[in-house]
Amino acid sequence: MSARIAVVAIALFAIALVLAQDVAPATPLYHTWQYALALFIALAVVVFYANGARRGDDGAVGRRLLVALAGAAIVDVAGLASGLLGPDTASIIGTPGTVTPILTLGAAAFFAPADADAIARGASGITLRRRSAPEIALAPGNRRVVGESLLYLDPRPAAFVDVFDEHRKHLTVTQPSNTSFLSPVLLFRDHQRIGTLDVPFDTFAAPARHVSVHALYFTPSDLAQFGHASAPGLDRTRPALVLTAADEDGHPLGITLAGSGQTVVLGPVHVRVTIGSYPALAVAAAPPTWALILGCVLFVAGLVWSVLTPRGGLRAATAHPPQPQGA
Repeated sequence: MSARIAVVAIALFAIALVLAQDVAPATPLYHTWQYALALFIALAVVVFYANGARRGDDGAVGRRLLVALAGAAIVDVAGLASGLLGPDTASIIGTPGTVTPILTLGAAAFFAPADADAIARGASGITLRRRSAPEIALAPGNRRVVGESLLYLDPRPAAFVDVFDEHRKHLTVTQPSNTSFLSPVLLFRDHQRIGTLDVPFDTFAAPARHVSVHALYFTPSDLAQFGHASAPGLDRTRPALVLTAADEDGHPLGITLAGSGQTVVLGPVHVRVTIGSYPALAVAAAPPTWALILGCVLFVAGLVWSVLTPRGGLRAATAHPPQPQGA
């Protein structure tokens, strides 16, 4: 009895580990040797018990339990294959309002346009379109399985930039070093080391005033460690940007700290940043859906069947009742 309970618990643990790939896909554990070893040990325990149960070591209940163990093995093997053979999770970063082809999925990702309000709320989505297949609209918090890939949105730091001259006339914003040349949305694709901090950064320019700006993204915890992070009206519980301006020849024009919604002066320009997030498309390896469904159904059905099975001793007593003495 104790061996039976132990193997059921181990099988259930293995199923939970595999299902976690769909529940929490961003966890890097699934492609590690520790994860694979845990699933392999669970599979070995299940196979060892099943081999003895097949020979009758655990009676009729053990034989009925083979159905449940077969289901657990299917899920376990699917999880092992996904973790060992599946690619690491990839994040596809796209500029708002553009299309990015994804050859591995045979699809194209349409990144929704985003204004300052959408960036602040982190409400933008991505639509995946495939030939001869319905489109897939992904919103924050959604997950979709396509083949053996799990798709979901990975919110990343972003900022919408408005630049004005001294007369409050709007100026065109460009990103000369990025593919998103005319986009006012900074996606902070790169990182820069500042002391012990590793912070995202991006750049933009106001060509009409020959100004380029270097923007560093600081989280509230970064601000707490950065000794010079102070500015009038700054909300230190929210992210902020350190903006450094220079002219075309590289001469510094000023440095300032800007919170979301604040307008700051940098040399000949006024800058207002709206800080929030914009999603990247995350593509993670996932066990085949059919294997998870089949395995879980077999596991539950086998457990129910084994519980409802009468014990061998009771069956024998019913089939051959004791004869009265002297008969």
